[in-house]
Amino acid sequence: MKVETHKIARLHAILWGIFSLGGMIAAFLLPVLLYLTAIAYPFNLWPFNGARDPSFLITGHRLGALFIFVTIAGSLFHGIFRFQSALTEVGLIKYRRALEAVGYFIISVGIIALAYYLATWYLNGTIS
Repeated sequence: MKVETHKIARLHAILWGIFSLGGMIAAFLLPVLLYLTAIAYPFNLWPFNGARDPSFLITGHRLGALFIFVTIAGSLFHGIFRFQSALTEVGLIKYRRALEAVGYFIISVGIIALAYYLATWYLNGTIS
């Protein structure tokens, strides 16, 4: 019984570590992504000749695709994990297991959909 408790505590610590990493990613990289896609391109604040789609600067190469994947996946994990923790603290503690299952399902589906989307871009030649 003591070994099981130790394994559960280790998994819990790893998940909280990923949560904090997702928070750091959301705090530092998400504003950069929002600035580039929502402010810089529409208002011509970023030097771009207009020959291609403006999102090509981010999605035109593998490093940009990795930036998008890390930013969105980390922010998704952090947001869902925080929302799940908030719901259990509000008073839904008896539904904790169900909330965890739904939260991890949403995270998994979101990351798989993002990976599929970026892989499709890569296979179509958008990402070189």
